[in-house]
Amino acid sequence: MSRRVVAVALIAGSVAAAVLMSRAFAQASASKLVPASEVAWAAARPGQDSSVLWGDPRTGPFGRFSRFADGFVDRPHVHSRDLRVVVVSGVMVVQVRDEMPKELGPGSYALVAGGTAHTHSCKAGNACVVFVEQDGPNDTSPARP
Repeated sequence: MSRRVVAVALIAGSVAAAVLMSRAFAQASASKLVPASEVAWAAARPGQDSSVLWGDPRTGPFGRFSRFADGFVDRPHVHSRDLRVVVVSGVMVVQVRDEMPKELGPGSYALVAGGTAHTHSCKAGNACVVFVEQDGPNDTSPARP
C-alpha cells in the first residue's frame, strides 16, 4: 500500500471520528428550555417528588429537582459521590455528621462530600424545592451509627 493511500485512509478515519464526536457533542449540548409550569414531577417516595432534568440517577450523572413536603424529615444517610444542592424555594435544614444543623433558604448552596453522613429536612411552613446534581448514580445508603 502506498504512503499516499495510507495518508488518505488516516485522514478519512480522523474526519469520520471528528464527525461522530461532533454529533455526540451536538446531541449532548442540545438546547432544552422547560418552563416551571411544564416540569414533570413524579413521586419518588412519601414526601418527595422529583423531576429529572438530564441524565439518569439510576445509572450515571444527573441533574434533577427534588420537591419535599412541608415538614419532611429524612433519615441519616450517605452517598458515595459528592452531592451538590441549590435551594430553589422553602428552607432546607441540613445536618452534616455531628455538626449543628444549618438552615438554607432560596439561593443557598450545599456540597456534601461523598461518604459523609448527613440528613436534611424541610422546615415547616412551606414545601421545599432543591436542584440536586451528582457526577454518577444516586446511591443512597443508611448512615452507620
